[in-house]
Amino acid sequence: MSTTSTAPSRRASRESGKSTRQSLLRAATEVFAEHGETASVAQICQRANAFPNQVTYYFGSKEQLFVEVACAAVLRAGRHAEEAAANATTVREYTHALIGSLLGSEARSVEMFTTAMLLVARRPDLREHISETLHTLHERGGDALMATLVRTGWQLRAPIDVEAKAFWSATFGLVVQKAATGAEFGYTLEESVAVIFTNLQIPENVLDQPLSGLETPRASKLARGSSTSGGSALKGTS
Repeated sequence: MSTTSTAPSRRASRESGKSTRQSLLRAATEVFAEHGETASVAQICQRANAFPNQVTYYFGSKEQLFVEVACAAVLRAGRHAEEAAANATTVREYTHALIGSLLGSEARSVEMFTTAMLLVARRPDLREHISETLHTLHERGGDALMATLVRTGWQLRAPIDVEAKAFWSATFGLVVQKAATGAEFGYTLEESVAVIFTNLQIPENVLDQPLSGLETPRASKLARGSSTSGGSALKGTS
């Protein structure tokens, strides 16, 4: 009798807990985007209609909550950038739409993630979440390169996973520089694209090549495997 009567209560408690955690995440996403990592637990709880001890209960600390929010934010930023570039008709349009999104509407999310990376230097217990997020970004970056540049016939100068890592490293650097310099950033979109894609050395005829009608290569995971198994960097050709 007691077992059957407590089961619905437990389910209700679990559902309530999930709802509270999601409310805190939504509120923290908004508050951290507005105020950065210096936002207080009180500000987050006021927005979520929650109590400070619930942040500790569900996340362990404000720092852990910030890292979780920042990791989710940069993954969304990458997805939104890919969506912004999805309708590009040439490689040039694709690179401009992609970088324009990451340095524009999605810059704040990317900036939060760079702050989170610096934070975990002092909190190694939070490092795993950052590492997993970077792995996902690099994997998606490799997929995006396969879906665009590689299917034009352009050969990468290094294994595709290395190029994806270089892409995000350069993006993080420009976002931090833009956040630090504000109106004095000094890079045009064209220059920003050049900085991020400089290692690819993409020739003009590839930049202006249409993306429609090109055959999509085999699954990127197989391609990445063949790239890394070769042992040597590929030479770029037009």
